[in-house]
Amino acid sequence: MGGLAGRRRAVHDEQKGERRQAILDGAWGLFLVRGYEALTMAEIAGEVGLAKGTLFLYFKTKEALFLALVEQQLKVFFAQLDAQLAVPVKDAPIPAVSEILCAVLTEHPGLTRLLAIVHTILEQHIPDEVALHFKQLLQGHFATTGALLEQQLPFLRAGQGMHVLLQAYVLVLGCWQIADPAPVVRHVLAEHPELAAFDVQFGSEFTIALQALLYGLEHMAQQRAEGDEKR
Repeated sequence: MGGLAGRRRAVHDEQKGERRQAILDGAWGLFLVRGYEALTMAEIAGEVGLAKGTLFLYFKTKEALFLALVEQQLKVFFAQLDAQLAVPVKDAPIPAVSEILCAVLTEHPGLTRLLAIVHTILEQHIPDEVALHFKQLLQGHFATTGALLEQQLPFLRAGQGMHVLLQAYVLVLGCWQIADPAPVVRHVLAEHPELAAFDVQFGSEFTIALQALLYGLEHMAQQRAEGDEKR
C-alpha cells in the first residue's frame, strides 16, 4: 500500500510540476508581447486553460509568479554566461569579458525587461520567505559567476567578482531604463532627429559603461600594488 501511495504521490507531484511550468511558460509568452502592467492573472489563467482560482493555488500573487519567472530566466542566463566565462580569453580580457556579458544579455531582452521591475514592483508585495529564497538564489549565481570573473580578470581580489557583478547589474538597470523608453518618448525621438543623443542603444552603452568600470578597477589595483611596493 505504501508503495502504491508513494507512486501516486510522485505522479501527483509530477503533474503539479508540469502545470506550474505551463503557467510560467504561458505568462512568459504573454509578457513578451504585452509587458507586465497590462497583463492580468485572469489572462494568464485563460492562456493555460485554468480557472483563475486554480492559478492562485500555484502563485498567490502576480508578483510571486513573475519573480518565479525571473528565477527561471536567470538560471538560463547564468548557465550560458558561466559556460562562456569558463573559457580563458587570450588577449584584452576587459573588452572580451565586457563583450561576453553584453552579448549574453542582448540574447535575453525579456530577462532585462523583467530585471527592470524587480525592485520597483515585484519585490514590493512578497512575504519574507519568498524574498529570502530569491536573494539566496541570486547570491549563489553571483558567487559562481563572480569566481569566473576573477579568473578572467586577475586584478580582481578574492570575492570582488561578486561586487563587480552587482555593479554591472546596476549598469544594466540604468542603461535599460533609458534604452527602453515609453512609446510616446520613442515616437518623439523618431520624429525629431535633433534629439538623437537620447536614442540610447542598450548594447553599446552598457559595454562602454562596463569597460569604464573594469578599467577603473584595474587602475585602482595597480595603484594599490605600487603603494605596497613603496612600503
